[in-house]
Amino acid sequence: MALRNLVVVGVGLIGGSIAAAVRTKGLAQTIIGIEPNAQSAAYALDQGLVDAVVSEVPADADLIALCVPSDLVAEWVLQLAEHDATVIDVGSVKAPIVEAVQAANPALSNFVPCHPISGSEKSGPTAANPALFNGCAVVLTPMPQTDNAKLAKAEDFWRQLDARVHVMPAADHDQALAVTSHLPHLLAFAFMQQVNDDHMPLTGGGFRDFTRIAAANEELWWRILRLNKEPVLTSAQRFIDDLQQLIETIEQNDTDRGLASLRRATEKKRDNE
Repeated sequence: MALRNLVVVGVGLIGGSIAAAVRTKGLAQTIIGIEPNAQSAAYALDQGLVDAVVSEVPADADLIALCVPSDLVAEWVLQLAEHDATVIDVGSVKAPIVEAVQAANPALSNFVPCHPISGSEKSGPTAANPALFNGCAVVLTPMPQTDNAKLAKAEDFWRQLDARVHVMPAADHDQALAVTSHLPHLLAFAFMQQVNDDHMPLTGGGFRDFTRIAAANEELWWRILRLNKEPVLTSAQRFIDDLQQLIETIEQNDTDRGLASLRRATEKKRDNE
């Protein structure tokens, strides 16, 4: 698939990485950015991530990537309802977006909800990486009215970026990501509350592995956690219950139960590596 005009709305980490990957692989004749941050826009132009920065989506775009916060996606999608292009997003939460679009325009068919499960604790176009999607999972959660040709175009686009494409209902995605992404971020943010400067000289690899994501953009993650509220709260409560059980084994010096709990966790991790 060769695109004439790819439009990237939001040239940050993910948008910049999409542009960089498309540029590297020669998948589009022209890459156009829409970026309200003047510094980010200038950097994207200077580094050749985009060919131009404009304020409105051109009429001749054939694929539009909405790389904006999840709670802004539906508004953009509805504004592009009559556009001929395939519209994709990269939001970490899907069901609220799908529900908002379907409620406002049940006939809208050019939107393919997407979530590339990749990223970094870094942000902005300076962190753009053309290899960011290599081997990563990208989840597509099409609506019942999503045009089949546009769905196929979105699938092909991500595969050309060397991603692994999965298709599932939006609610299933949100429940899974609450466990695999949103809860880990919540735990990392909470854990860092008890760390003070005196602890830092005594940290090692385990601390760095566990807390790396606590350096992520806090405003972005608050929006994600709030938007996926119910699945996150359910996952958090299950974690609290499991943690309490493990704490009780320590309090009671119950070696058999404690070791069994740790063993189940280590075996599950090793089986999935």
